[in-house]
Parts: sequence; structure tokens; C-alpha cells
Amino acid sequence: MIIKPYEHKDPKDPRLKAGAEAERQMAHYLDRYFRDSDRFLVLHDLRLEYDGDRAQIDHLVVHPFGVAIVESKSVSTAVRINAAGEWERQWQGRWVGMPDPLLQAERQGILLKRLLHAHEGELLDRLLGRITTTFTHMAIDVFAAVSANGRIVRARAHQAPRALKADAVPKAIEAEVEKYRRANNPLSGDIIAFVKAPRDFNKVERQRIARFLHAKHRALADPVPEECAEASARAVQAVVEPGAQVIQKALRRKVNVVCRHCGGRQLEARIGPWGPYAKCRDCGQNTKVSEKCAACGTRYFLERDGNGFAGTCEGCGSQVRVAVG
Repeated sequence: MIIKPYEHKDPKDPRLKAGAEAERQMAHYLDRYFRDSDRFLVLHDLRLEYDGDRAQIDHLVVHPFGVAIVESKSVSTAVRINAAGEWERQWQGRWVGMPDPLLQAERQGILLKRLLHAHEGELLDRLLGRITTTFTHMAIDVFAAVSANGRIVRARAHQAPRALKADAVPKAIEAEVEKYRRANNPLSGDIIAFVKAPRDFNKVERQRIARFLHAKHRALADPVPEECAEASARAVQAVVEPGAQVIQKALRRKVNVVCRHCGGRQLEARIGPWGPYAKCRDCGQNTKVSEKCAACGTRYFLERDGNGFAGTCEGCGSQVRVAVG
């Protein structure tokens, strides 16, 4: 059942356009697979806020044992996962680093669970009419969906099994739910699996959860805070580097990263399992790279961009460039 349909986007920027097409493709596969099922409730392009944090979820599937989060990635050629678990994409004939989409989805799941925990009393039934139930044992599974015309290259067999082509994701979600269903059967004979199995949400609870999350969605069409628009306008007028393409509402603050251990500036931009960092050529130590939007305070999700990083703010849609070295 589709609770929040996918809304068509037509951005002008080529990179945003490719991302929108990947989301549309993944939405098509999920809708076709789960449209007629009341066990799987689908929401697309969901933006949530809780306690000052924000999460942008490309696709969310609410099922009897929890949720599945799908992060879409536009890949026209190939992505690869090296032996260290780092993600790279093929671009203009070379491999460049990119954030781990599975880790991105895990971060989104953490915020989602915190939000649901805060509303347990209104979303979940009480046992025997008295005991408040909880989201503690709900399942949160994350998937990375690569465009159907792309390839996934793994350094090791069975690496990142939930990184899949978009058309394979719906069946993988269904397989996880079937695994939970079998584990929840006390007659299965597997006591350990039964004890560890996630709780089973009934039909009414699933509907409440999905409708609640839909109601909590904050659309990008909502008015952007005035300070965001002003900061973006100032940045475009004053800080755009010569020859750089001007993107509307782009924050082009030039952030120069230095080694936090020795103060060196001979750095190499890298993406690791825990996100962006800079490797110092002088002392060999690592410096974590993390940047917040100057306008609204939301932390950027940074991707490799040459020997540096670029990111888009999920709060107001502005962009930043972080120079390394």
C-alpha cells in the first residue's frame, strides 16, 4: 500500500537530475511490488525532524516487524566497495570516493527510532490494556539501491549484501520480513531466534506508524527560513571562485582543512567507513572532516570532489565546498 506517493521532480542541475531519476526508478519498483499489500506500507521522499536533527529518507517501507530504509544512488557506470569497506564511484573514467549509503541510511534509522520512541503511547497498543509497549525491539533494515543500469563491484564475496540493484530491493525486503516471521514462531524450535526476533506490529499499529510519519514529513516546498535565503544570496554574490559554476542558493564558503595533529596542510581527501576524513602526508595521522550549514546549522553529508569534499544541506538545500590540501 502506498501511503506517501513519489512526487515527480525536475531539477535543472545535472547531478540533482540524475539523483531524482534514481529515486523515481526505485519508487517504481517498490510501488509495483507492494501496491496491493496491506502488510507493506510505502512512503517516498520523507523528511523528518526531531530534537534539532534532520533525516531525509529516500524510501521507507513499514512492515509487520519494523521498517526498511532504502537509500537511492544514481550510478550510470559502476560503484565499487574496496577491501576496507570504502565506497567509490566511477566518474569520467576514474574512481572517486563517495559516502557509504548504508551508513547514511543507518543514521536516518537512528533519528527515526528516536522519533517513534517519543510517541510510543499514541502509536502502540497496550498489553492487557495497561502495559505500554515499546519500539525497542523493532527491526530497522537498511538498503542501498544502485540504478538498474549500474554495476556493483565488491572486493570480497558477500560484501555489503544489502547493496543491490534497484530492481532487486523489494524482494530482498520481503525476504527479511519472511525471516522475521519464521523467527517469531515459538513452534519453530529455534529458541534463540525466537528470543531475538523483533516484535510483531499488528495491522492497526502499522497504519498508525505510517500515517504518523507521513504527518511529520517536512516538505522542501515549505518556506525556507529567511536567514537561509539571505546567507545563500550573500555567498553566491561574494564567495564564488572564478570560473566555478554558480548554482542557485549555493553556499560557496571556502573551508581549508588543516591536520589537527601537526597543523600540516599537505592533506589527501578520503572517505572511510565513518565518513569523510583528511590523511596528512606529513605525520600520517587522520583528521575527521565535518561541516555544518552556516545558515541553518544542519550537518552536511559530504562527498568527494577532487581533493576535497562537497555537500548539500538537507535542511535548506544549500551547498558547500570543503577544500583539503
